[in-house]
Amino acid sequence: MISTLLVGFGFSATTFHLPFLNYLPQFSVDVVISSKPDAVKAALPHAEVYSSLDEALKIHDVDLVVITTPNHLHGPQAKLALEHSCHVLVEKPFTLDSKEAEDLVTLAKNQGKQLCVYHNRRFDGDFLTIKQLIGDGKLGEIKCFESRFDRFRPVPRDRWRENAGPGSGIFWDLGPHLIDQALQLFGQPEEVSANILTLRENGQSDDTFDITLHYGDKIVKLGSSAFQAGATLRYDLQGTKGSFRKFYLDPQEDQLRAALSFDDECWAKTNEDQHGVLTAANESGELSEETITTLKGEYLTFFNRLAHAIEDGNFSPADGSSVVPVIKVMELALKASAQKTALAFN
Repeated sequence: MISTLLVGFGFSATTFHLPFLNYLPQFSVDVVISSKPDAVKAALPHAEVYSSLDEALKIHDVDLVVITTPNHLHGPQAKLALEHSCHVLVEKPFTLDSKEAEDLVTLAKNQGKQLCVYHNRRFDGDFLTIKQLIGDGKLGEIKCFESRFDRFRPVPRDRWRENAGPGSGIFWDLGPHLIDQALQLFGQPEEVSANILTLRENGQSDDTFDITLHYGDKIVKLGSSAFQAGATLRYDLQGTKGSFRKFYLDPQEDQLRAALSFDDECWAKTNEDQHGVLTAANESGELSEETITTLKGEYLTFFNRLAHAIEDGNFSPADGSSVVPVIKVMELALKASAQKTALAFN
């Protein structure tokens, strides 16, 4: 049993982490850091509640620390947990600074502990689907790739993610997912250009971004808008043999929000009217369309692999070392946007 300490008890903790930690028998959430002890006790009657991570780590010998606090706290809290010889699962973004990320990877290695970043979007059903399409060669060589997380949130809300402050804004919220998926598919780019903007009236942090990753043989466009009220384009892949387009987001987030049981037959399955379409030429050169059934999403697999990594020393589902380049791209994108030019990745 992996004794687990959960740092934070807000939306991220209760929606994206606790359901899996409670469902899987490998984990036991024994300690929670929160300013809302009554809410914690209502959900986890047996858990000990503290207001300070430092205090809790001095008292409790836990195996895993799960960090779900505001972005600027991720690095310092991960460091504290590793210094107490705990495995760590930290929410994205990993850190707000690539040097801090590299130092944490080194510390985890020296401590012999797992340092995993919650890049659950590596296990989105549609991402698994396009990985398979690319791997099977159905699109040929990819020349253009577009990936978007658009929403309709035209009015800012009063919360830390949207207020002014380090690590706030949509770029630090959704950018890590989009960049990580692109790097998983294509590796590190040669150059990065970006346009990161605050377009909402009275907005205190960025709410719209478009990033371009430049490769020698392809171009990758990543973006998010707060003003998309219609069907959201998720992926557009264009290759030498055909193209693939898919709208709508992976269903697992909405299902978690709705507290759908993992045992429900609909869990992680995409609705039939939301699958993507492959358009390719046949042997005679005529174009034809084929609906590609979206693979089932696997957020449960993320936590299962994390458990195996902790118990057996296997490679984690999103090891910190694999995420350092994501933070480097984000740093470079911020500079490129400010300078209004493409910058070399090195």
